[in-house]
Amino acid sequence: MNGRETKFDATEAWQAVRRWTHALLFDDWALKALALAIALALWFAVAGQRTPATIRLRGVPLVFLLPENVEIGNAPRDEIEVTLRGTKGALDALNVRNLVATVDLHGYELGERVLVLTPERISMELPDGVSIEDIEPDRLPLRLERRVEREVAVEPHIEGTLPDGYEIRRIQVIPDRVKIRGPESHVEALQKVTTESILLSGRQASFTVPQATINISDAKVVALEPSVAVRIEIAEQAEEKKLSNVVVESDGARPAAPRATVVVRGPRSVIESLRAEDLTLRLERSEDGTVRPRLGGPADAVRQLEILSVSPKSLESPN
Repeated sequence: MNGRETKFDATEAWQAVRRWTHALLFDDWALKALALAIALALWFAVAGQRTPATIRLRGVPLVFLLPENVEIGNAPRDEIEVTLRGTKGALDALNVRNLVATVDLHGYELGERVLVLTPERISMELPDGVSIEDIEPDRLPLRLERRVEREVAVEPHIEGTLPDGYEIRRIQVIPDRVKIRGPESHVEALQKVTTESILLSGRQASFTVPQATINISDAKVVALEPSVAVRIEIAEQAEEKKLSNVVVESDGARPAAPRATVVVRGPRSVIESLRAEDLTLRLERSEDGTVRPRLGGPADAVRQLEILSVSPKSLESPN
């Protein structure tokens, strides 16, 4: 009896193990397969993020740290290509748009130099586990010069033409000289600077540009005063006119003749309508005893006129 019970218990145990094994392997097999696939995917993803990798970045800005009062006289390239090494996860997390390569030029002498770019010489803000593997180009020619300042003349850049009958009488620039700064060879080569364009088209009266920006074609040179004031005086074109039989008046002097011929100059609009009967020629004796002619007539016209010549030349009678 005891033998049969033992045999029965062993058989039941064996059957229970078989049922459990069958359930483990075959029950809900789709769900178990999905769980296995997810576990494998996670494992591969984690392992992949830790796998060493490289990335090549083009167009990385290159910035130079210069000693005081030193500038670069030539135009070296301002971008380089950099190869970075690190884990795939660290490289994928990089914000490559914010990366800048910096080179410290302290300790370099003035003159023509060749800068050798090595991972040790370039500074970049990289996360732990990421390093510089390669740089292209690895050599840059540089010309280091003294930074100097000097004054140069300012020339206004005038564009366009005035309407017919008008002309520029005077152009005034305030200040007419400005101080510039830059590499010595560039500053010494610059003899003058110009302003931004000042348009004349359609102008019939004087005007002022209070802040005309200084333009310098050489990007290595800057103006310490960024703008100047430009005053442009515009007037009608002047014409000359000969007027005969102008009445001569006296103020303490005896006229040589009652009438004279006068050549005057003034704005076209005034000259065109001017007649001899509109004017008088008044002789005035100055404190030194000399006789000077002065025009009389409509005030608006007279103040715009200039006497060029008077005939007869001797205005005062000798008797």
